[in-house]
Amino acid sequence: MAVPRGSATKVTEDEEPVIGGPYSLFDGSFILEFLEPKPSRHATVMMRATYKHDHPLTKKAKKHPQSPPLHLHFQQVETFVVLQGSVGLTSTWSATDTFHNAKNTGESNPHVIDTWVPHGFFPDPNATEDTVIIAWAHPDDKADNMMDRLFFQTLLMYVSDVSEGKEKMSILQIMLTQHVSETALIWFPRAWFLGPLRWWIPLQMQAACAKIATWQGMKPLMQQYLSPEDWKAAQGRMTGTKVKAA
Repeated sequence: MAVPRGSATKVTEDEEPVIGGPYSLFDGSFILEFLEPKPSRHATVMMRATYKHDHPLTKKAKKHPQSPPLHLHFQQVETFVVLQGSVGLTSTWSATDTFHNAKNTGESNPHVIDTWVPHGFFPDPNATEDTVIIAWAHPDDKADNMMDRLFFQTLLMYVSDVSEGKEKMSILQIMLTQHVSETALIWFPRAWFLGPLRWWIPLQMQAACAKIATWQGMKPLMQQYLSPEDWKAAQGRMTGTKVKAA
């Protein structure tokens, strides 16, 4: 697959500095940093993520609490490169597992996850060194798209706190945050005879949960995970939720 607009160019600290973090999440097994993407990437968010290879949670692979369930994005593409170590990726409707390292998915050969492609990352339990990846979402010209730094910061910090017992799990909150990012979970990906029902049914359940959450006064972003400036800036866009049509 050809790399789309905004998905190449070398990552350097001078050109794309850290603007958030590092945040030590999931009992220190996952380190998250946000970078300022250069304009040529046309990215809404850029992250540097590190999996600590010798941490017990990393050995759980897909059962690592950071590892998301299979899902797809309707509006944005995700691209990633591996700087060191190895990371697992489950992708496509066949739910195939592949492993990516600096040799097969380095800066000269980024991996592109297009829209409508099911996917989910997980740490490689057999990595012999810490895994460092750079990932970014693009393009940046989609109206009302919330898959940006504040979205990832809220979602990952909240899920980390839940996994560490610092917060109680709220499915409504997670569904609301996910729904406004134009994301849908995938059920039974290999059941080809179900066709679009594999994402349409979970999307409708997600939309219902998001609406209930909104009625209860929840917001897609959570104030405790944002700076006062970010929280103030986010108010204008948190005016409701959207239901993606089938």
